Order: sequence, then structure tokens, then C-alpha cells
Amino acid sequence: MDPSVNYSTYEFYTEILNTFLVLFSTQLRQSNLKQQLNYFLNILLTKFGKRAETMVARLLENIIEQRPPPPQSSSVMHTAYNYFFAARANTSYVDASPVADRSLLILLLLGSQPAKNDNSEWTKSYRLAIANLSDHHVISSDIDGCDRKMHLISFKNLFQIFSKSLHSEEKMLLFYLILVENEAFRVYVLSRIDQETIFLPMLKLIYESMEAGKTRYSQVYILMVIILILSQDDVNNEAIQKIIVHNTTWFTERPLLKSISLGGLMTLVLIRVLQLNLSHQKDIYLHTTSLAILMNMSNTMSDMHANVAQRFISLFELLARRYIKLTEKQTMPDAIVYEDILVLLLEIINSTLSHRLKHNSQLVYALLQKREIFNPFQNHPRFSDLVTNLEQIIYHFNTRVSEANLRAPSSNEVLKLIEQASRTWSNQKLISLQTLKFHYKEEQDSYEFFIPYIWALVQRRSFIYWSEEKCHIIDNYHLMNEETE
Repeated sequence: MDPSVNYSTYEFYTEILNTFLVLFSTQLRQSNLKQQLNYFLNILLTKFGKRAETMVARLLENIIEQRPPPPQSSSVMHTAYNYFFAARANTSYVDASPVADRSLLILLLLGSQPAKNDNSEWTKSYRLAIANLSDHHVISSDIDGCDRKMHLISFKNLFQIFSKSLHSEEKMLLFYLILVENEAFRVYVLSRIDQETIFLPMLKLIYESMEAGKTRYSQVYILMVIILILSQDDVNNEAIQKIIVHNTTWFTERPLLKSISLGGLMTLVLIRVLQLNLSHQKDIYLHTTSLAILMNMSNTMSDMHANVAQRFISLFELLARRYIKLTEKQTMPDAIVYEDILVLLLEIINSTLSHRLKHNSQLVYALLQKREIFNPFQNHPRFSDLVTNLEQIIYHFNTRVSEANLRAPSSNEVLKLIEQASRTWSNQKLISLQTLKFHYKEEQDSYEFFIPYIWALVQRRSFIYWSEEKCHIIDNYHLMNEETE
């Protein structure tokens, strides 16, 4: 059905979508999602599971088209209808494209339901439908050789929607869902040459969301996971090191950056997440995800900005001091957390220098300036090999700087000496270490996070009224965010 034939058809179509949401809303009253006592939702997931691909494609087309309601009819009958049923016009909620917005919420709900124990396929049909979507630019031979009907959508138009509206949590969740499930879309996103169009909005949202008292942790979690998924690809990691961004006015920390690589900006934002999280929230998920992204990027980091190099080493110095104090006080649970973080930071620095030392003079310079901070870790079993490698690098370059016998050398003079000395550097001096790689895998019980989150967004839209006292599933969403805080 084409909803945009006329205003009445559009309104009827919108009410069909509203009715779906109302019927699904029995889930709002559940306090335990594993019970799956959702009569209408279960019917759609089981008896109509064979039509999942058609339904997913239609909902996505609605989202991509973003069509507003057609002009209203001026007929006598329609005027009379509006007179008696004009309640919607009196609400404070204004929706420019209700069909697209309702379609988005329904698709998120259908794609996030848990699998039933006795038949794990009954809810996978909608996830599989998302996984099987193809770009309409796919060549005809691919379609001819396929044993099923392929539903084609525009990956380009879908990507444009996401790059312009990731601040909308509903669209952010859909981006995550398609990125996780659909390999073809993931390859399309990674193959684009304008990576800044998707990364800059995400980095800006993360940066601004980490302000004290303003953080929506659910939103930050998803954005971080999206970046983690994209960081699994080395070609992408190489590309963002070469893209230069200018005048990012939202990045307000001193010194203000006139230009920096996209990879460098990402590193600064992730370091800030680490610092704020360890100082305030102490959420293990945030700092492990930040470190996982940095680790994935480490072997491609090149031409590191001076500010990025200084922040990296300063972060290690700050956390090393805290770790030493905690071990002296014998507060072991906290000390172990800091120890794990310090090991990963050393892994990241080692990986960067073993793969790209000749392209990272600023990082070598930062090491020379703070060479004493590694002394307390020389004999620690978890740190010794990592620290030994850094000391080898520090010794080689410090020797070359000393041999130059410069009086009060400027930073530029030292950097030139480092660049010259890097020509005679050999990685054979280093202890061979395995480069770590982190991959995201969605947990089986992830629906316990997603379903309350999506219903909270549905209720926030306020186009349908539900009693808050009976919305037990949203209590789980609020509780999750309170516990994180």
C-alpha cells in the first residue's frame, strides 16, 4: 500500500502503524521479559514470520522516503471528519513524517525481541530479514543466481539519513542494528571515502554526552559499540588517519585544535571518556570499550598530533600514580582495574611504535619527556616486557639527542633529531609481542537492554498515552541508567 496517495490514505496508514504499537504494548506491562506473554506480538512473530522480509523492506522504505502527509482534502466529508476527530491537532507533539517515525519504532521492536527457548527461529525471522537486505545497486547477475527473492533498498539513502540524524536515538539504534546484522551494509559503510560524515556526528555526541549530569549512558554505549565495530577494519583505521578535519568548534578543551586527523580526534575523545569515566562513573563497560577501540586502531596510527601524543603519555602517568597509591593502601579490587588499564595502554603504545615508529615522532618525543614514569613497572611480571620495549626505544633516541650536544634544544630541533635517528632504528631490538584485536559480539540477553530502551523512546514520543505506573519495562530502563550513574 502506498501511504502517500492522498491525505486520508496517509492518515489511515498511520493509524495502522499506531495500532501495531498499541497491540505490542502489552510488553510494557511486563517486569520479566523472559516470560514473553505478548499475545499480538507473538502472532506477528510466528504466524506471519514468513512475511518478515517483505515487512522489513516496506518499513525501511517508509523510513528512507521520509514522506510528510499529503495536503488535506477540502471536501465536505473530510471537513466534517476533521471537525469530529481533531484531537490530534490539539496535542503539543508535532511529527513531520509520522509514517516514517512509526515504521522506525516498529522495526526496532521487531528486530530486538528475544528468541524463544523451544524454537529459536521464531523471532530470528526479522533479524534474518534485516541481514538479507541488499543494496539496489547490486548487479543483476547476483539477483539471478539467488534462490530467494531479494529485497533491495538504497544503502546510499539509508547512510545519508544516519549521517544527518544520529542525534535521534531511534535512528542511532537502527544504524547499530543494520550494521550488526547486515554484512553488505557494513561493507558499504566501510568502503566510503567520506568517513568523517558518520564519525564526526558520533564523536560530537559522545564528547557532549560525557558532561557531568547530562550523560545518557544508553546512547553513549551504542555509539561506542558502533565505533568499535567499525574499528575492526584496518582499511577503515588507515583511512581515518589520513582524513584531516578543521575547526571542530565543539571540541572545547585547550589547546583548541585548528586541524587534526579524524583518527587523532577520535583518540582525544576516547581519552577524555576514559578520564571522566574513571573519575566519576567508574563504568567498566565505557573504559574497556574505549581501550578496545584504541587497541584496534593502534597499528595504523601515524603522524600523531603533538596534543594526542602528550595526552596519551599524560594519561598513563596519571593512572600510574593512582595505581601506585592504591597498591600502597592495599585496595586490591580497584588496583586490579587500574593495572588492567595500564597494561592495555602499554599494549597500545607498543603496537603503535612497533608498526609505525618512523611516522610517529611526536609520540617518541613525548616518551623522552616522561621517560621516568615507567621506572616503577620494570620488574612487574605483567609490565616488564612492555616497559622493556619502551626503554629500548627511549635509550636509542635519547642517546642520539645527547650526542647532538645541543644547548637548550627547542622542540623542533629534538623532533628533527628523532626523525633522523628513526632511519637507523630496527624493531629487532624489541621483544616480539602479539598485537591484540577486539571484536564486538552481541550478547544473547542483549534484548534486556534494547527492549526497555526502545519502549522508553516510544513513550517519550508521547503520541500514544500509556500509564507510567503500569509501564514496568521502562522501570528497568530507568534503573539501568541510575545504576550506571
